[in-house]
Amino acid sequence: MQAISISSATSLLLLTFLGCTSKTDDTGTPAADTDTDTDTDTDTDTDTDTDTDTDTGPNREPTACVEENGACVLTGTYTEDMYLTADKAWLLRAAVTVGDDTNPTDLLIEPGTTIYGESATNGFLVITRHSTITAEGTSTKPIVFTTDLLDGSRARGSWGGVVVNGLGILNACADGATPCEAEGEGGTGMYGGDDNTDSSGIIKYVRIEFGGTEISPDNEINGLSLNGVGSGTEIDYIQVHQNLDDGMEFWGGAVNAKHVVISAPGDDGLDWDLGWVGNVQFAVVQQQTGGGNNGIEADNNPDDYLALPYTDPVFSNITLIGDPNSAETNFGVLLRRGSAGEMHNVAIEGFASACLAIRDPETYDNFTSGNAKLAQARFVCDPAFENSATQVPFDAGSDNQVITDLKLKDAHSATAPDFRLGAGSSLATGGVIPSGAFFTPATYIGAFDGSADWTAGWTSFPVN
Repeated sequence: MQAISISSATSLLLLTFLGCTSKTDDTGTPAADTDTDTDTDTDTDTDTDTDTDTDTGPNREPTACVEENGACVLTGTYTEDMYLTADKAWLLRAAVTVGDDTNPTDLLIEPGTTIYGESATNGFLVITRHSTITAEGTSTKPIVFTTDLLDGSRARGSWGGVVVNGLGILNACADGATPCEAEGEGGTGMYGGDDNTDSSGIIKYVRIEFGGTEISPDNEINGLSLNGVGSGTEIDYIQVHQNLDDGMEFWGGAVNAKHVVISAPGDDGLDWDLGWVGNVQFAVVQQQTGGGNNGIEADNNPDDYLALPYTDPVFSNITLIGDPNSAETNFGVLLRRGSAGEMHNVAIEGFASACLAIRDPETYDNFTSGNAKLAQARFVCDPAFENSATQVPFDAGSDNQVITDLKLKDAHSATAPDFRLGAGSSLATGGVIPSGAFFTPATYIGAFDGSADWTAGWTSFPVN
């Protein structure tokens, strides 16, 4: 493989992308300076987005950069507000850091913008504490983070990923330090504090693909790392595709997320640790042959299983798809190291080791004490459980069932999956939504009903 960021191939890819410096519509016709896009989601989760964007942008100039072969190169630390526009190709060279961990800096990204991570330098993006990212694409103009390698040469780990460091509460400090702080994987800066309502901005209609580079042995970057991120941050309509490490990981804090697609991860789909207490609704993880571990991997604190505050998220409407023929695929859900939390309306199929594994006495105790709950779950795996003790939440009732077929339309397709319910699926009824203003009413089990496809238009599933 050859990175194209500073070669003649860069010019070919990036100049092809740019075409010219004026904006064009999808047909190549020059677009007006101002346009209004209104798109209404028809999915039955009842979310209705009316996205209005103007090409004139905010009252700030596009970020200054060094241009190489048609790309605007970003590198180092930025302490003034940034603006990345869709008429340019932006290249992340090595670590690109927004803010200095003290003073606020905002990174604004225009809908339809593509940001390339330079493979040769393991480019990645970090939003520091006190700073924000405003990356709000639309269903027709998603914001894309990808590798600078040519199509056909792309692979997991071709660049870094996106890291957001917030001021949320962690349980990572053995010495009881308050506020508790930690350093992100890959040396991506400090995170943590005492404010679980902190806002790191908005990430919406964003695709992150072919990331997860290994910074050092066993030290990779997740597709989207949410480190101590607070509930004031909006995470909605996110796809992480072909990431070498986990798709999305939550390290403490209280950030929420909706409409999440994790496709073909090299490790776990969704992972959480260190006292995270957020909510997630409408999420799908699809493992593919040649990579992947657990659909969900949940920990409290790896060194102190009883560390407070407990990891205690609430999930609803989750679909987890494994590959039963892949030796890499492990568990649909692995709960361990004292993790608490609730999972409702969960559909799991195809994981070779088991749909569900619960480990460590501290984790079991959360179920018997009521600190953890599994309800309205449907499992299609052989075996369904890692061991007989794992059946604890099933023995407790809550309408959990092992069935023979989820009857999804085409959930295992590598390039054009359809996760919606097929004809005769028993998942069409029986859903019960947990309490709380975050959750959208839905009477089905899993992330999709039989009609609306909230992934349409903004997701993509390239092989390489």
